[in-house]
Amino acid sequence: MTEAPQSRPGTSLRCAPGSPPAQPRRPHMERPRPLAYARVRVRSTRGRHGQTGLTLSELLTTLVVAALLAGAAVPAMSALTTRAKADAALEQLSRAIRFTRYQAITHRTNATLCPGRETECGRRDSWHEGAMVFLDANANGVRDAGEAVLQRLPPLEGLRVRWRSFRNRKSLSMRPDGTTDWQPGNMVVCPVDGDAKLARQLIVNAQGRVRFSRDEDGDGIVEDARGRPVSC
Repeated sequence: MTEAPQSRPGTSLRCAPGSPPAQPRRPHMERPRPLAYARVRVRSTRGRHGQTGLTLSELLTTLVVAALLAGAAVPAMSALTTRAKADAALEQLSRAIRFTRYQAITHRTNATLCPGRETECGRRDSWHEGAMVFLDANANGVRDAGEAVLQRLPPLEGLRVRWRSFRNRKSLSMRPDGTTDWQPGNMVVCPVDGDAKLARQLIVNAQGRVRFSRDEDGDGIVEDARGRPVSC
C-alpha cells in the first residue's frame, strides 16, 4: 500500500482532483465566563419570635423629644399669627381712612370714620368691635339720623385699637378739601396681651395723608412720630 503524503509544517494540504476544497480552520474562541455575583448575607432584625419594633424606653424618649419640639414651636407660631393679624388690621384701617378722605372730596362734604357696629358711633375704645364710614353733613363727628353709611368694617379678633388725635375726638373726620378736621393723630393696633413687639401704628397728618410707623433702631418695637417706642 502506498501511504498518503504528509504535509510539512507551514505547508497546506492539496486536495485530490475532484474532491471539495478544504475549509480553512477557524481560530479558537473562548466562551465568555459568567459574571460572578457577590453573595450578601442579610441579617434578620427579627427577634426570637419573629417580631420587630421599639422598646418602651425608646418610645418614651421619642415622645419626650416630640413634645419638646412642639412646645418650642407653639409660641413662635402664635407670635407669627398675631403679627400677621396686626398687619392685616392696620392695612384695613389705612384703606378705611383713605376711603373716608376720598368720599369727602367726591361728595364735597365732611366724611367721618368712627367705631361702631350699629347705626350710631360706639365707645372710644370699641374700634376692635367694628367701624363705619358715613357722610357727616353737619360736621359734628357723630352719625345722626339720615346720614348715609358708606362702608362698614368687620370686627378685629384678638386685637385692640387705640385712636389718639388733636381735639381728642373718638372719630376721624375729613373735609371736602381732603384735610382732617384739625385731627392729626395716630392709630395703634395691639394684641390683647399688650406685647409692644407685636404692636403696629399708622400716623395721620393734618393733610389727611397716612403712613406706617417703622422700627428704626432695630429693637423690635416701632416708633411713633416723635421717635419714641410705641406702647400698648
